[in-house]
Amino acid sequence: MTRWFRRSDSTGSGAEEEPLALADRLRLEYARTGDPALLVRAAQAAEQAVRQYPAEDVRQASALSALCMLTRLRWERERDVRLLERSLDYGRQAVEASPPGDPELPRHMSSLATSLQEAFDRDGRAQDIDEAITLYRSSLDLLPADHPERAGIQSNLANSLLRRTRRFPDPAVLDEAVQHARAALTGTPPADPLHAVRLVNLGGVLFALAQSGQVTHLIEAHERYEQGLRELPPGHPARGQVEGAVRQLRQLRQRFGF
Repeated sequence: MTRWFRRSDSTGSGAEEEPLALADRLRLEYARTGDPALLVRAAQAAEQAVRQYPAEDVRQASALSALCMLTRLRWERERDVRLLERSLDYGRQAVEASPPGDPELPRHMSSLATSLQEAFDRDGRAQDIDEAITLYRSSLDLLPADHPERAGIQSNLANSLLRRTRRFPDPAVLDEAVQHARAALTGTPPADPLHAVRLVNLGGVLFALAQSGQVTHLIEAHERYEQGLRELPPGHPARGQVEGAVRQLRQLRQRFGF
């Protein structure tokens, strides 16, 4: 997992660690260990950064974006709706605080969009997923074609579009989801740890397309899921769900004769 806030560098050896760098280091440690106390400490460091940096400092927006992401991670663990509401508030503040020309703005927009996806999953409000989709699209507009984070945002956009079609069916939206899922996979090198996830994401969108009536997409959906399953590490939390999808796809292919 890469560092999130590239502007936040630690000070020299033996000096006190800069608060945004500390927040990011603790976030990475949480990703490795799953220790919830690290999330709390990371959020405290980000709160210190918000207090420390003036409004005109670009790190103010980054600190708010950090709080958006860290509070969302706490929501995913604790399912306390107040955490989700705070995450959304921090995300909106981060986007508003980002100055013109800030290269980190796409990240801040993407972080807010991910929290909006969570809000949609919880409450099913069309305005939440529509805002998330708009933010992801705007993020892509701001990133050059060769930007290393473009594939991740395209994958997130595909997932948002798929979420919307499951609640509000729309063939055009589903076709767009397939396009972005393919682009995300194409932009992810095979050696990238996220390659397997991008395969599964594309398989999921193709599966939805098949379920909408275009059954020939079952073949590629099955192939993508199978390949993703081969690439996922043995202990990956998504393996059970992917295995279930593979079994279902095999049955459907037998039913339709291909």
